[in-house]
Formats: sequence, C-alpha cells, structure tokens
Amino acid sequence: MLVTRRGGDLVLVDQNEHGRLAGEFTLRWGNADFAAPTMREHVRLGTARHDDGWREADAEPLFNADAARPLHFLEIPLEEHLPLYQRGVDRIYREDAYAGLLVSMHWTGLYRNRWGMQSGGVGIKPMTTPLDEIREKHVAEEERRWAETKKSLVKDGIRSDFEARLWYHYDLLQVWDLFSLYVSLADITPADTPSVPLAGTLKSIDQAPGPRVIQLVPSRIAGSRVEMRLTPVRPGVVAVDPFPFDGEVTVSLAARAIPDRAYPDRERVVEALAGARRVDLECRFTKA
Repeated sequence: MLVTRRGGDLVLVDQNEHGRLAGEFTLRWGNADFAAPTMREHVRLGTARHDDGWREADAEPLFNADAARPLHFLEIPLEEHLPLYQRGVDRIYREDAYAGLLVSMHWTGLYRNRWGMQSGGVGIKPMTTPLDEIREKHVAEEERRWAETKKSLVKDGIRSDFEARLWYHYDLLQVWDLFSLYVSLADITPADTPSVPLAGTLKSIDQAPGPRVIQLVPSRIAGSRVEMRLTPVRPGVVAVDPFPFDGEVTVSLAARAIPDRAYPDRERVVEALAGARRVDLECRFTKA
C-alpha cells in the first residue's frame, strides 16, 4: 500500500494499481533520444506485475501499530518483505520466464540499491543478523535461478547481447517504477524549491511540492545515462527534461481516501476502507 497524507485524508494506492500504471509507461517509452524496449510484451508484463507479492498484503491491509494507520510500503519489516516478494516472483516465473527474471532482479535489487541505480538504499527497514543472513541467502538463491532461466532463454544468438538487453530492461523497469510512484505519492503542484532525488522522498507520507530528479536513466543499451528532471508547471502537469516518451502522456491512478486519524487496530482500518471515498490521481507529462 502506498500512503500519503492529503488535506485531512490518508490517500491509499494499492501496489497492483501502481504496477498497472508502471506497465503503461512501457508502451509509451521511446523517441529519437531514448530507445524503446524490445520484447515489449514480456517487459510490460514484468513491469506491471513487479509488485505482485503485495496483492494479499494490500487486501488485508497491513497495519502500522506505532503510527495507528495503514502501513506505508517502505515501513514493512524485512522479515515480512522477504516472503511477500518471494510469492510474487514465483507467480510471475510460472507465467513468463523473461518477465519472472525481471521481477526477480527487481526484488533482489531492493536489497542492493537497485543494483547500483540508487544511492542510499531503497528504504526497506534495516535489520541485523540473522535476518541479514536470510536476505543474503535469498539474493544468492535468486541469482542461481537467473542462471538457469537464462540458459533456457538463450537458445541462439550472442549471450552478451541478451545480457545487455536484459539489464537495459531492468534499468527501465526501475525508472517506470519511479514514474508510477511519483504519480502515486507526489504533491504535483509548482513550487520554487531546489530539485531533489525522487527516490529519497518516497518514505515520507507527507510530501512537499517541488521538482524531483530520477537519476541514472538509461538512454539506450550501453548508452549514456541522464538525470531526468520532473517539474510541476501547473497542478497535475509535469514538464520532463529530457523527455523520454513518444508524445505527451496523461495517466491516472485509482486510489481510496479515508479520514486522517488514529486507528486503534487493523479492524478499524478495514471498516474505514469499506466506506472509503474513490479518488483519481491524475498527471500529465509534457516536454519542458
């Protein structure tokens, strides 16, 4: 669950809805400056389902007892995050091996600073051993599964070409994930403030307006990387520089709003969600 505090409400976005939007970006990505993904349907599936393991957790939903409200996705303890993501990865692998490979890379990347794309970690609660040892075990097991999956997928062609394309798709998945998180969480109103890395703002449920930066965005396989600046120019309208899409993109997310108050237990949250108000979060991405 993605949680933000907005105007007296807690606004909640389910992870599967966030994933759906991330998958939509795969269909619009690409122009003269940014190479579109190949194997697009496999990549779209992996991107749209990259948080599939949250499906059951969001249905409960998970509860933050200390804050007396629904649990925001980056507040989850590692010991709960590990099995949650494992089941999602396993489901996708059974449907599509290439998509499963991408989702596995995404999952393990959450414990590896998105495999170098994000400094400072991704915000999963740091734990001490033996949980750190369990995390390392999961990462090692997934990397072994990658090797077997790649062996099944690379029948012909040049192995290094396959690897380069795969990691390009992984990097793009991280960027599309961040674009969707931006729509889900950001205060998209203009503000004369310095730009800050988007990834570093995701843990707070209180979002400040202002420009954001997505770092290390790849332009193509083995190509240059850029900082992509997202600047609200009007409420709900964001100028993107440099611009990576095939034209102006308008997107929306379905969310739910419940009163921003203390909830004594998860059951009270469930009751509030039963009467939640539907909210549509909308954003238009345009050229700077």
